Amino acid sequence: MSIFGSPNRCDSQVPLDIVQRGYDDGLAKWVPNGPSLDHVQVLGYVNAPDEPFFSRDIGRSFQLSGRTYYLFGDTFCNDAGISNNTVQLVPDRNRPKNAYYLQRDRKGCVVPLIGLNSDEQRFLNATANGKTRIAFWCFGGIVEVTSGIGWSWYQKHIISPGGHDELCGVGIARISHNKSSLSGELSCARMPGLMFGPGQPLFGSFSTLIEDDRVYLWGQKDTDVFLARVRKEHCHQLFQYEFWNGSAYVSEMDKAMPVLQDFQQGQVFKSDLFGFRLPWVFIGVTKWADSMVMIGAASNIEGPWDIRPLFRAEGIIKREAYQYCMYAHPWGANARQGQLLVSWCDPWPGGVILAKVTFDTHPGTHWATIALDSCSEQVAYSVANKAAEISRSSNLRFAELANPRRLRLFSTDERAVEGGLNMIRHHMGLVIKDEASQAQMGRRRGSSLTGFLAKVFSRVGREL
Repeated sequence: MSIFGSPNRCDSQVPLDIVQRGYDDGLAKWVPNGPSLDHVQVLGYVNAPDEPFFSRDIGRSFQLSGRTYYLFGDTFCNDAGISNNTVQLVPDRNRPKNAYYLQRDRKGCVVPLIGLNSDEQRFLNATANGKTRIAFWCFGGIVEVTSGIGWSWYQKHIISPGGHDELCGVGIARISHNKSSLSGELSCARMPGLMFGPGQPLFGSFSTLIEDDRVYLWGQKDTDVFLARVRKEHCHQLFQYEFWNGSAYVSEMDKAMPVLQDFQQGQVFKSDLFGFRLPWVFIGVTKWADSMVMIGAASNIEGPWDIRPLFRAEGIIKREAYQYCMYAHPWGANARQGQLLVSWCDPWPGGVILAKVTFDTHPGTHWATIALDSCSEQVAYSVANKAAEISRSSNLRFAELANPRRLRLFSTDERAVEGGLNMIRHHMGLVIKDEASQAQMGRRRGSSLTGFLAKVFSRVGREL
């Protein structure tokens, strides 16, 4: 006999607020020692067959107006010179290697997305050697805040002959898609000055994303990575930023506490890869120059993070050279089938390498999410206990979710989920009925006490 029994007549009186139902077809496994890796398929360098091959690094991807782009760092355009913060368009997401530059100058050098202002151009013109250059590197990518409009927090560097690199700080630029352009061309408008200096966490230049109309920005200071957030309409207004202090967001930047440590580059993104209990995923590389692709998962965007080594990346031109700039491209693979597209950089004369990572997966899972927002604390607590009781004697599992309060049931057997919903519906009916009965009894007792006290005071009044 099924442990779920049959529906009770009080079931119909308690309609469950089932906010979501679904079926996950083989989510990636996150076992006690981290994710279980099946295999890695190296796809090759990002570059369309009919495009010239330029050595470059970074290779983060972003999307504007539904179009997909790659964003690079220093780009060596062969005899045409060196450019930086260059962009390629990906016309077909099913062919992620095939990307095309949007604009090149008369010499054949790729035009940067973020250009120099007049003061910077005068500064370079005044240098006697003519070999000093200013570079803008967008390690944090570009985050779209509304259709066709995004922001980039870029690092500004002055690079002198001999390789001396002076970090000036982090600026911010508004990136927009020219909707009248069929070729996907982008426009850039830099905000005046710099938002963060070299002695502060370089917020936005490590990783960025948008969630619930807020932009979250990770930034490094020394070996630590800090987290800030700002409403999407206030990205260019520093006084609107909030900083994570380990337990809450505060307005004082100097109270920020690290959320990650010892990472050189990386990316935080939201994904179905490991299921709803671990919606936040991290891909990155440490400062130890070991070419190891690191992966992490967390239940909250602030962490704490469980980060593990995934695999050691290798170059194509320089197989044993140090590989860096590890990033994820969630648009390029099916997370619900345990797949993820990642990239890393092969040093000059190499480029950005793409690979498809496939994880060992769980069996397909049916699930349903129940909203408990309108329930009293007593009812919600009792329902959670009932779910735990059911899970101990069946193949049904459950998870409690907060903000807003939810209860999710899941199982490889769809009938188990339906049976669990019936059991909880019946149990809620009993608990709500009992709660109402206790409340009514309390009102009766209160009414009786009020009547008794009225009589006592009346008698006392007469005696006085």
